[in-house]
Order: sequence, then C-alpha cells, then structure tokens
Amino acid sequence: MSVDQGLTKSVIPADRWRLLEAEASWIGGLVLFFATVYVTVKMDMPWVAFGIAALCLYILPILSARSPLRALPWEMTLLLAAPLFLHISEGSRTLVENLSWWRDVTSIAFAFSLTTIGFLLTVELHMYTPVRMNRPFAVFFVVMFTLAVSGFWQVGQWIDQVLYGADLLPSNAVAMKNLLWTLIVGLLMGFVYDIYMRAMPQKRMARLGFIHLWEVYGRTRKG
Repeated sequence: MSVDQGLTKSVIPADRWRLLEAEASWIGGLVLFFATVYVTVKMDMPWVAFGIAALCLYILPILSARSPLRALPWEMTLLLAAPLFLHISEGSRTLVENLSWWRDVTSIAFAFSLTTIGFLLTVELHMYTPVRMNRPFAVFFVVMFTLAVSGFWQVGQWIDQVLYGADLLPSNAVAMKNLLWTLIVGLLMGFVYDIYMRAMPQKRMARLGFIHLWEVYGRTRKG
C-alpha cells in the first residue's frame, strides 16, 4: 500500500467525523433559528433578544472561516437552543401550571444557556480580537456574565409583564429563585467549561478553531 493510500484512509474517517459533528450542530442551529422566528412573530421581546444574540454567536465562526464545517460544537448549540425550545413548547406551559418544579427546570436550562453564551464570548473574543484572558479570569467572566444577564432578564420580564400583561413573574420569590439557580449553575458551569476545554482533544480544538485558547487553558501548542 502506498503512502498516499494510507494517508487517504486515515483522512477520510476524520473528515466524516467532522461532517457528522457539523451536521449535529446545524440541526441545533436550525432549531434555534426557527424558535427565534417564532418568538419574533409573537413579539416576545426578551426571548427575541436572547435568540438574536445566540444566533450571532452561532454564525460568527462560520462566516469568519467561510466554512459551514466551522460550526460551534453540537453540545453547545443544543444548550443554546434548549431554553427557547422549552419556552415555546405548549407542553411546557401545561407543566408549569401543573408541576411546581417544572419552572425550576426551565430556569436551570436558561442558566445553562447563559453560561454557554458567556463561554462562547470568551472564546470568540480570543479568536477575533486582541483581548486575552487567563484561565481564572475566563471562569470569573463566565460566572459574572451569567449573573449580570440574568438580572437584566428579570427586569425585562417585569417590563414585559407590565406592558403586555404576560404572567412571567408571578412573585418576587420566583424571581429570586431564578437568580439563585443562575448563581448555582453559573458557578458550576464556569468550572465545567474550564475542565471541558482542558479535556478536549487537540485535533478537535484545531478543527473547531479554538487553537487560540491553547495558552489560556494551560496547554502548550505543539509544532
């Protein structure tokens, strides 16, 4: 067997895996896109802002690299889309009315999504700007971003309730519980994403364009 044949056989599986990962990410991106269109038609303004922000973070790597294969990791895309999907689900509204703990589930899903947005901001700041953060500050940034956006989110829901009569915040206790879940998830996921980047194989980091994070996450770039 020639060297070229051996190289071809070793490259094809990697390319197929890259395509499968990209396709899974595209599915999550489509869910995010159509969910954003739906809340826009419904004039659900806080969720419109959330959807647009998530979509911008999703498409930026694709547009920058001019390659649809440079999509975000599929697991992050699903975390971004999950709270929007739960929000627009009629079944979810029924569960909120009948199960007291279901609101906590949706709050946790939203907090996971916020931490993912915060993490992606640190990634894309490194990829497309001169800004650099060391690892402890990157974790701190993710946690503080999550808490800050959650606070503004509660205010936005209250304004939406006052202007349009939406029953988004039944009481102050619900708002405080949402903030508590955000704090817990933000602290947890800040460190989880640090471990996630440390554990990610080098080839996958390079394939996703995360190569700029070698130094930040304590690795030494080879070659």
